Parts: sequence; C-alpha cells; structure tokens
Amino acid sequence: WRALALRCEVALADPGVRAVVVTHGTDTLEETAWFLHRVLAGARDKPVVLVSAMRPATALAPDGPQNLLDAVAVAATPGARGVVAVAAGELHGAQRVQKVHPYRLNAFASGEAGPLGWVEEGRVRLATGWPAAESSESLVEAHAALEALRNGAEWPRVEVVVSHAGASGRMVDLLVADGVHGLAVAATGNGTLHHQLQA
Repeated sequence: WRALALRCEVALADPGVRAVVVTHGTDTLEETAWFLHRVLAGARDKPVVLVSAMRPATALAPDGPQNLLDAVAVAATPGARGVVAVAAGELHGAQRVQKVHPYRLNAFASGEAGPLGWVEEGRVRLATGWPAAESSESLVEAHAALEALRNGAEWPRVEVVVSHAGASGRMVDLLVADGVHGLAVAATGNGTLHHQLQA
C-alpha cells in the first residue's frame, strides 16, 4: 500500500498524466480503494481507477479484458475524479464499494446507494456523479498521511474482533496483552455488541 500510494501520488502530480489505472485482485480491492481514497489528495482532480477480474485469463470467457477496457473508458472520461472501482460494467466509489460475492462476475456492490454509474459500450453513464471533492480538513489529513508514508513511519497494528452470540472479552484481553494498537469490532444488528465483549 505504501509503494502504491507513493507511486500514485507521483503520477497524479504529473501534468501529463490524466488518470491512474490500477489492476488489483478482488479479495482486498475494497480495502485498497478506501486506503487510496483517504491518502491521495491528488485524486480530487484526477481519477484513480481500480480494476479486477473474477475469472482467470485461462477461463473460457474471462472478464478481465472487458473490465480493463471499461477502466480505461472511465479514466478517459472528462471530469472523472476520485478513487473508483470498475467491474462487470459497474462503477463504484471507494467510500461504498464492497465485495459481496465470492464467485459471480458482478461481485461488487455499493449497498443501498447503488453504483456511481455504468460503463456501456465504452461510455460512462453516471447515476449520481463523481465522488465529491474532499474537504480541506480531509486534504490536510491526506497530506499528513502521505508524509508519514514517505518517512517510513510504522503502521499501527489494528485487529478485527467479531461480536457474536456467546462472545466474551477474552480475545480483546489477549490482543491488548499482545500489544495491539487498536481494535475494529464487526458488530451485530444496528452496531450492537455482546455485553461481555463490550465490557
């Protein structure tokens, strides 16, 4: 991620570069998209397009070539900006893109908001518009994050804990004792936690 972000930053700062297209595996594409969205201030004016494929190139009908063509179409669209993902003819913003299926070609979705748009016959048809420009506070945070990446700052260790029926705080205690810097909790229901895990 450090190398990718720094390389994207250089490309986005180059006046001769209109966009950046990144080929990526599907398993962590949504995480990379969110990360780049948070650290690349240059993406407010130029697009960074992540593209993937669910089928290998050796498949009878691979989806990678079409997805790549669609990604280039997005990159070449006037006014395109922000970090976006393209797959199966759909265009998703980094803030909402999620991998929702382990096998289907349309494995990505943007929840109730739906996709930003679609790529149809080489043209982009937007549903909602490009991702909104970041606030000045977000830009300051992005610059600080990139500076930390450039300086080789060590990343904090953050682990994910799942709330579920019968959960206890034992996992939290073990992770804290092991020196974890932060925890993200995959909660149940409307963001609720099992009472023992919360304690």
